[in-house]
Amino acid sequence: MNVDDKTLKYYEQYYFANETPVPFQVKDNNYIVHIRPVKVSMFPFYHDNVGILCIDKNRISDVKIISMSYLQYLVDVVCQQKEYQQALLTILNISIGEEYQYTLGHFDNGKPYLGIYQNDTLLCRVTAKEFDKISEIILYYNNRDYDGRYISEDLQKVMEDYYSLNFKNKNIPTLEEKKAFVSFKSGLTLKEINDMSYRFFDILYNHCINVDLFFSQKIIQASQKYKVNDNEIVYPLFAKKKDKFDFLQNADAFEKKVSAAAKGYQ
Repeated sequence: MNVDDKTLKYYEQYYFANETPVPFQVKDNNYIVHIRPVKVSMFPFYHDNVGILCIDKNRISDVKIISMSYLQYLVDVVCQQKEYQQALLTILNISIGEEYQYTLGHFDNGKPYLGIYQNDTLLCRVTAKEFDKISEIILYYNNRDYDGRYISEDLQKVMEDYYSLNFKNKNIPTLEEKKAFVSFKSGLTLKEINDMSYRFFDILYNHCINVDLFFSQKIIQASQKYKVNDNEIVYPLFAKKKDKFDFLQNADAFEKKVSAAAKGYQ
């Protein structure tokens, strides 16, 4: 994790919550890079290309690559291919701005940089460490569930298997379906939805779903056929946030969950 918890909370309170760009100052020229939230209308382009910031290079069995900074890996290896150059450019255009031009290069000492220009004037050169932080801000801003904690390959597979079983035979709504649902629930127009940040839209979408589930549970609770503990039904806004590793806290419970899910989908 390159952005510490205290800084992340600060960003959430003063920038994420207001859909305003996060200012990030780089050493070169003391230039301030403004990292913008991705709008709903641009989210498909972001989603299709953001993987360029998330490659787990340390799982590649090459000592030279493992020892590289992430930016050096992009400059010297990945972005030698035009499709990956375009992917990175797309993310930079969406997150920093199309009014700028971007280049990848090396300082005189051989270390990599991301150059940001405007009208052929060099504004700054972003170092490898600065690039890591900018990348993480982009990821946190546009994915509420992003987690910068390291996950081992074995744990990653366990999590993928668990969630695969839980979502098997279930429809995953498309972005278009999510927009229609939020519009129906809130009265917002398609233009209003497209103009909001994807982060806020995702919060709104999940809140609409959770409120529906809450009232469904309250109706069940009112029925004499079922016994439901009052403490089990909490209004979504006040429910405890779930950590993606919660299901691993009890190995036996996890095994039972996986087994039950597997039986249910056989």
